[in-house]
Amino acid sequence: MMFVDLIYGTALLASLLWFSAALRYFGFQQYAAAKVMVPRSARSSPVFDSMAAGIRFLGGFNGAFALLCLCLFALLIAGGPHFTSASERVVVLLAIAAAHFSQFLGNVPILRNGERQGERYWPVLSGPMRFIFLMDAAQFSLAGAAIVVLLTSG
Repeated sequence: MMFVDLIYGTALLASLLWFSAALRYFGFQQYAAAKVMVPRSARSSPVFDSMAAGIRFLGGFNGAFALLCLCLFALLIAGGPHFTSASERVVVLLAIAAAHFSQFLGNVPILRNGERQGERYWPVLSGPMRFIFLMDAAQFSLAGAAIVVLLTSG
């Protein structure tokens, strides 16, 4: 396998694993995810149940991206004629990088404003959100690096 295939495959596999983990967490453990975002004192509110139900949408989006990465990774391993050109792969990786970046970027204003403030917001640099925040940054960076390799390898 050539280096460009290796970095493309690595970016796809890493995204597949990360999006799959997010599907599991947000789609099937939505109450655990909501507890990270909502302070203990506000969890008895009916809005908490609505928040947890809404978090399932994050699971759905992540599940769709996981499926995309799985299909593309399978095509790469199979060595078929699909998604073999650098331009096709760059388009795919741009969409994947945008998904990771949008999830990272959503936490930046919360972090900049001092994270949890009484009943508002959530901690970004501690607990599960720290791992999510850093992994979204790493995943975006990996996809971006793969894009650079693809664009400069031709």
